[in-house]
Amino acid sequence: MTELLSAVLSPQGWYCVVGLKKTGLPKQIFVRGLEEVEKEVSDLLANKYDTYFGCAKYETNKTRSTDNVLAIKAFWLDIDCGENKPYATQTDGIVALQSFCKTLKLPKPTLVNSGRGLHVYWPLTTEVTRQEWTPVAKRLKALCHEHKLEADPSRTSDAASILRMPDTFNFKGDPPLDVTVISLSKQIGRAHV
Repeated sequence: MTELLSAVLSPQGWYCVVGLKKTGLPKQIFVRGLEEVEKEVSDLLANKYDTYFGCAKYETNKTRSTDNVLAIKAFWLDIDCGENKPYATQTDGIVALQSFCKTLKLPKPTLVNSGRGLHVYWPLTTEVTRQEWTPVAKRLKALCHEHKLEADPSRTSDAASILRMPDTFNFKGDPPLDVTVISLSKQIGRAHV
């Protein structure tokens, strides 16, 4: 968990941890450090919350809104896999992603098994502002569409996105499914973006 968060999130600003349940209100918690993240995640898991993190760091601890985004240190995709999803299996999703990356000569991304689907990250060596990130994220979204990579378009260019926290569980099924890091990639510099 901490290795992924350190790779894809800026050291600046507030972390946002989000807990969601089918019943009950969402919990959105802002903390400063990774130890606090671990404690909040542990509490959410004990209460069987699906646990997510904000893919950006925030200027204040008031809201997880785009306007409050302070810094971003990755680009990401959310690829749904499973019955009635764009890809029947995670393997199908990985094959499609590999073809997409090869065609566009993109670096190998970091992959997270979200329980059913895939969360994909291209971590950056340094953070960027939301204003710098947005046009590149919109271009990534357009490239997914052009090359028929079925990634959730609502996540790709949304700076306030949340994705599942590694080392937690996807409670949508019974039994719950592990959310795990499949592979970590190297961070990429601005020259590659």
